[in-house]
Amino acid sequence: MIAAMAIAPRRMDMVWRTKSLPLADWAALQDHFCNLMVASGGPENLAMFMKSEPGQAKSEIYLTGPGVGTIEALSPGGWEDSTAPAGENVALLVGSGDPWRFFGIEKPDL
Repeated sequence: MIAAMAIAPRRMDMVWRTKSLPLADWAALQDHFCNLMVASGGPENLAMFMKSEPGQAKSEIYLTGPGVGTIEALSPGGWEDSTAPAGENVALLVGSGDPWRFFGIEKPDL
Protein backbone atom coordinates (compact mmCIF):
# COMPACT_ATOMS: atom_id res chain seq x y z
CA MET A 1 0.00 0.00 0.00
CA ILE A 2 2.80 2.43 0.81
CA ALA A 3 4.51 1.79 -2.55
CA ALA A 4 1.27 2.46 -4.43
CA MET A 5 0.81 5.76 -2.60
CA ALA A 6 4.35 6.77 -3.51
CA ILE A 7 3.77 6.01 -7.20
CA ALA A 8 0.38 7.68 -7.68
CA PRO A 9 1.50 11.34 -7.32
CA ARG A 10 4.27 10.87 -9.87
CA ARG A 11 1.90 9.22 -12.34
CA MET A 12 -0.62 12.01 -12.04
CA ASP A 13 2.04 14.66 -12.70
CA MET A 14 3.30 12.95 -15.85
CA VAL A 15 2.37 14.25 -19.27
CA TRP A 16 2.07 11.48 -21.85
CA ARG A 17 2.21 11.99 -25.62
CA THR A 18 1.17 9.37 -28.15
CA LYS A 19 1.27 8.81 -31.89
CA SER A 20 0.47 5.88 -34.17
CA LEU A 21 3.47 4.86 -36.29
CA PRO A 22 4.64 1.97 -38.48
CA LEU A 23 7.58 -0.10 -37.21
CA ALA A 24 10.25 1.56 -39.37
CA ASP A 25 9.29 5.01 -38.10
CA TRP A 26 9.08 4.18 -34.40
CA ALA A 27 12.29 2.15 -34.53
CA ALA A 28 14.13 5.27 -35.72
CA LEU A 29 12.52 7.35 -32.96
CA GLN A 30 13.54 4.72 -30.43
CA ASP A 31 17.21 5.21 -31.41
CA HIS A 32 16.88 8.97 -30.87
CA PHE A 33 15.07 8.39 -27.59
CA CYS A 34 17.94 6.18 -26.39
CA ASN A 35 20.35 9.01 -27.20
CA LEU A 36 18.16 11.43 -25.22
CA MET A 37 18.10 9.00 -22.29
CA VAL A 38 21.89 8.72 -22.23
CA ALA A 39 22.49 12.46 -22.75
CA SER A 40 20.12 13.35 -19.90
CA GLY A 41 21.67 10.90 -17.45
CA GLY A 42 18.90 8.28 -17.53
CA PRO A 43 16.20 9.93 -15.42
CA GLU A 44 13.53 7.63 -14.03
CA ASN A 45 10.74 9.87 -15.32
CA LEU A 46 11.78 9.54 -18.98
CA ALA A 47 10.35 6.55 -20.85
CA MET A 48 9.10 5.27 -24.19
CA PHE A 49 6.46 2.54 -24.42
CA MET A 50 4.53 1.06 -27.30
CA LYS A 51 1.25 -0.75 -27.64
CA SER A 52 0.40 -2.87 -30.64
CA GLU A 53 -2.42 -5.09 -31.72
CA PRO A 54 -1.72 -8.32 -33.63
CA GLY A 55 -2.07 -7.86 -37.38
CA GLN A 56 -1.97 -4.05 -37.26
CA ALA A 57 0.61 -2.21 -39.39
CA LYS A 58 0.97 0.62 -36.86
CA SER A 59 1.69 0.75 -33.13
CA GLU A 60 0.87 3.43 -30.58
CA ILE A 61 4.05 5.04 -29.25
CA TYR A 62 3.92 6.65 -25.80
CA LEU A 63 6.49 9.17 -24.58
CA THR A 64 6.86 10.92 -21.25
CA GLY A 65 9.52 12.88 -19.44
CA PRO A 66 11.87 15.81 -19.88
CA GLY A 67 12.97 16.51 -23.44
CA VAL A 68 10.32 14.49 -25.29
CA GLY A 69 9.56 17.58 -27.39
CA THR A 70 12.86 17.01 -29.18
CA ILE A 71 11.72 13.49 -30.08
CA GLU A 72 8.31 14.74 -31.25
CA ALA A 73 10.08 17.26 -33.51
CA LEU A 74 11.75 14.36 -35.35
CA SER A 75 8.29 13.08 -36.35
CA PRO A 76 6.18 16.22 -36.68
CA GLY A 77 2.39 16.14 -36.56
CA GLY A 78 -0.05 13.68 -35.13
CA TRP A 79 1.10 13.75 -31.48
CA GLU A 80 -1.68 13.86 -28.93
CA ASP A 81 -1.97 14.14 -25.16
CA SER A 82 -2.70 10.77 -23.61
CA THR A 83 -2.86 8.76 -20.45
CA ALA A 84 -0.21 6.17 -19.67
CA PRO A 85 -0.38 3.03 -21.81
CA ALA A 86 -2.45 0.21 -20.36
CA GLY A 87 -3.83 -3.20 -21.24
CA GLU A 88 -2.47 -6.09 -23.20
CA ASN A 89 0.34 -5.76 -25.75
CA VAL A 90 2.16 -2.93 -23.97
CA ALA A 91 5.95 -3.06 -24.21
CA LEU A 92 8.70 -0.94 -22.71
CA LEU A 93 11.06 0.36 -25.40
CA VAL A 94 13.32 2.69 -23.38
CA GLY A 95 13.41 3.37 -19.66
CA SER A 96 15.59 3.58 -16.58
CA GLY A 97 15.16 1.77 -13.28
CA ASP A 98 11.77 0.06 -13.13
CA PRO A 99 9.48 2.16 -15.35
CA TRP A 100 6.59 -0.30 -14.92
CA ARG A 101 6.51 0.39 -11.19
CA PHE A 102 7.51 4.05 -11.40
CA PHE A 103 4.63 4.89 -13.77
CA GLY A 104 2.19 2.42 -12.25
CA ILE A 105 1.78 0.49 -15.50
CA GLU A 106 0.84 -3.16 -15.18
CA LYS A 107 3.24 -5.48 -16.99
CA PRO A 108 1.44 -7.71 -19.48
CA ASP A 109 1.75 -11.47 -19.05
CA LEU A 110 4.28 -12.87 -21.47
